[in-house]
Amino acid sequence: MNTENNIAIVCITDNGKNLAVKIQKKLKEGKIYFVKKKNNEESQEVCNIGNDTYTMKNDKLELRQQNSKNIIRIEQKLKDFIPTIFNKYRYIVFIMATGIVVRTIAPLIQSKFQDPAVIVTDEKGTNVISLLSGHMGGANEMALYISHLIESNPVITTATDVNNKSSLDMIAKRLDGYIENFRDNVLKVNSMIVNNKPVGLFIDGDYNIDTRGFTILKYEDMLNLDKRNNEEIKLPKRKVTIKELKLISDITYEKEKTKFKIKCHVSKGTYIRSLIEDIATNLNTIGTMENLKRTKQGNFQITSANTIQDIENNKFKIYSIEEILEKFYKIEMTDDLYFKIKNGSIIKNNYNHNIVAFTKNDKVIAIYKEYSKDKTLLKPWKMFL
Repeated sequence: MNTENNIAIVCITDNGKNLAVKIQKKLKEGKIYFVKKKNNEESQEVCNIGNDTYTMKNDKLELRQQNSKNIIRIEQKLKDFIPTIFNKYRYIVFIMATGIVVRTIAPLIQSKFQDPAVIVTDEKGTNVISLLSGHMGGANEMALYISHLIESNPVITTATDVNNKSSLDMIAKRLDGYIENFRDNVLKVNSMIVNNKPVGLFIDGDYNIDTRGFTILKYEDMLNLDKRNNEEIKLPKRKVTIKELKLISDITYEKEKTKFKIKCHVSKGTYIRSLIEDIATNLNTIGTMENLKRTKQGNFQITSANTIQDIENNKFKIYSIEEILEKFYKIEMTDDLYFKIKNGSIIKNNYNHNIVAFTKNDKVIAIYKEYSKDKTLLKPWKMFL
């Protein structure tokens, strides 16, 4: 989509125009189009909108004097005007009845890769609806953002979002990635996620993406998959941090093999098998890992683990989500805040933390993280509803 501008706000009533000005001011961008046919008693040569003055020349409206509101009056039918701007904006916000918008844009819709994001709100700003191009166009995110700015109710209807799941197309968009046979594959994968079927996702690198609903695969999982197909896989290089590497045993020699034990303290994403191979390579030899014992994962240590016998004798503890997430900064929600969180709204960050866990009756409901477009806001990350 060729975008000459970013946001168009279209209204047809005086109340809608007032809301348009409010939205434009909050967004700090956007051009307002006030679509209203001229009454007979109005001047045929000059019209004033706020402090703006327009003149009619060759049946076209020309701006003579413009104020900061940037309102342009369009004196033609909505269905005739919208086609002239439909492919010129990334987002189009309509302030009017949804039915009017549907009938107006229906002949213009082509595909999710070409259509602008279409958002609709009533003239009182009670509800902000993501109507078209919710994922690829960004209508869902914009609807959430506008609803936060004007304190209204966001209406999101895409299946993955209402089920608090991520989606393949949003991951591809985030990474600017390519998906072969996009439409069919996205439909198939998203349908599996919504219906709680397992979908594996292998992430090669430290990418900030939403993985809700996916099963995260590790290098070992991928190796096992390729072994089934008798295919050889070469592991890509990645940057990790080795915080501690310590020899904890004597070096022994058995049947022409040199053996020893080491203790490692490493960053997230470090694969010990690859580390062993790197050590051997730097020693100008070959090496492999015989066994691996993980002693700590995050806040949990092997000394706190239960044995099979403990479980059989009912001597074990099941950790709650609250205990798992104890390191996160927590906020107990009011009823008003709970309503916003439950609907996945973007909220103001008044907590001086870039990640916040929100609780209701001491139960974690959601984890929010800093919004990349505006560091003063938080957006949904993980939901536990």
